[in-house]
Amino acid sequence: MAGDLLQPRVTRNLQNTQLSYELPHRIHTAKAYPIKSPNGSTIVLYGHENGVRIIWRGGRAFKILSEASAAPKKTNGATAAVISLDSDDEGSAAPKFEDKPEFEEDEEEQDPSKPYPAILQTLDLYFGTDVLHLALLPAPAIKAEGSSWRGLEPVKNKIVFTAACADNTLKLVTLPLTPPSPESKARPEFRSTFTEAFPGKGKWGETVVSLIGHEKPSDGVAMTADFGKSPYRQDYGSTETQIVVASHSREVTGLLLLYRISVKSPEPHIKSFQRICLASPAKSISFNPSLSGERSSQLLIAHTTGTCRIYDYLRLSTKHEEGSETDEAQRGSFLLSLHAGFQNTKDQHPPHIGMHAGFGRKSIVDAQWVSAGAAVIVLFSDGEWAVWDIEGVAPNAPKVNTIRGGAKTEYSLTGFIDAATKSRASGPQQITSSKTFAPMTPSTRKATEPFGAKGLSSSVQGHISVVEIAAASPTSQSEESIVFWLGENYTTIPSLSKYWAANSRKGGSGNLFNNNSTGSRMLRLDGIDLQGERCSGIEQITKPYPSSPEILVLGEHRFAILTTRKSTKELKPRQPAERLALTEKSGNNGELDVLGIDQALTRMDQSRRGKLFQT
Repeated sequence: MAGDLLQPRVTRNLQNTQLSYELPHRIHTAKAYPIKSPNGSTIVLYGHENGVRIIWRGGRAFKILSEASAAPKKTNGATAAVISLDSDDEGSAAPKFEDKPEFEEDEEEQDPSKPYPAILQTLDLYFGTDVLHLALLPAPAIKAEGSSWRGLEPVKNKIVFTAACADNTLKLVTLPLTPPSPESKARPEFRSTFTEAFPGKGKWGETVVSLIGHEKPSDGVAMTADFGKSPYRQDYGSTETQIVVASHSREVTGLLLLYRISVKSPEPHIKSFQRICLASPAKSISFNPSLSGERSSQLLIAHTTGTCRIYDYLRLSTKHEEGSETDEAQRGSFLLSLHAGFQNTKDQHPPHIGMHAGFGRKSIVDAQWVSAGAAVIVLFSDGEWAVWDIEGVAPNAPKVNTIRGGAKTEYSLTGFIDAATKSRASGPQQITSSKTFAPMTPSTRKATEPFGAKGLSSSVQGHISVVEIAAASPTSQSEESIVFWLGENYTTIPSLSKYWAANSRKGGSGNLFNNNSTGSRMLRLDGIDLQGERCSGIEQITKPYPSSPEILVLGEHRFAILTTRKSTKELKPRQPAERLALTEKSGNNGELDVLGIDQALTRMDQSRRGKLFQT
């Protein structure tokens, strides 16, 4: 392995195993690629203060060749990976370097003392500026097979992502799925002129397209594939397959820009084809993950002011403005507005500076598509989350549009994320604060304010991660795993459909954490250790059935990968606590050390004493 590969710090508790990787730079965002590389590696991308780093984790290792077999191939070292795709590298007099793949036949067996996949390779793309946000194509488009690609073949074997940079630009990057070999990274030309390795020169088989138009850094970016066939196109541009990128910023009252990029022959610099001024700045945006021609062009825009709007860039509503270009004058249509409820007058702290408590709609932290783009899940700053069922996909719901408007759009499912406060015996949990006078030191303020030390100083940070879980068989329906991050709280719903079905008889809400049905419980994620750093993001890494997704938690200079223990999710209510302690409080390879045995016996003794006093 190369010397720059990361080594994790491993910690374990009753609920999960955490791998913590310390990084040499400050990170802002991360994404897990929905498919694996040809050698079986999981791919993770994260944006940092100088660009983007790509990590290939696990999979089949590079094959080590003998010196005799490697000697005739001076350009192909002992370990290799494919970077044989076309690039835009022109003007170089030296022969083009070709990196050919040679991997071991099988994956290496994991060391019992290190039961986790190692990082195989890393690659840094230096942009010379902070990368604040990353976006990928919808997972169904990336995972499509056969004719479903419909024109995306040029990027079928590539990583495709968009990076929102601090210099106000967006960069659409394509990169081979296969990791570069150590021989490729150690080429002599890089030692003589280190700028030769910068992205855009094609040395890694990459292409870089700059998207321009913002005058402030983008606050969020999203991607989708436009296959050129839609009943709403109305002679809209070319019919070839294109990649569409949307980006929003805080320019004026809020600005939304849309770009389209040809898959076959992208230009190096592209301007936006639609420019929409929003009534208020957006909090997040995301394209509908459905591949349907009627829905793939729908963009979900979440505003912090308590409204989610669905915008369709193909349903044109042309407005000619004086001095504007023809392409810039084209506008899509807003199809639907979803309104959140209003602030509770008992809230102790307003969500934003200058906003009075109890006035206005609840502030939205994040919103994402669920149920294959037929519903929307939203997270509010007070800890409440809800689902808007747009197309009637709820259990036992009529197959019609179930959205009912008014001052508030009716929720189909709702609940509260559990905070470090007492929960009510019935009904959804509320966030309360102690009214007892106490000196406002940093520690007491953090303990008394909901979701940590937020209060008036800043808005609550959070995110919703949604991934599709592969079904047990092709005929079975896939499920969706949901992870909420809000402040210092992390919660997961292993299966949204099962949870929704289990709570459909309770009027859409109930006790989230005490549902005993298998796979339908909402679980708190405890023991996440970022070494004192603030969380900056959360994502999920899918794994083959029946394994649960891994959870990627970002700090400021580190990230952690959590593997949730299966027994925690399947825990039965009447299982003895002492049995759980002995089977789950494990050290290396599932065995207890002397200290662990002593702690387990102490807990068993205390549990027996409690039972004697109760009887």
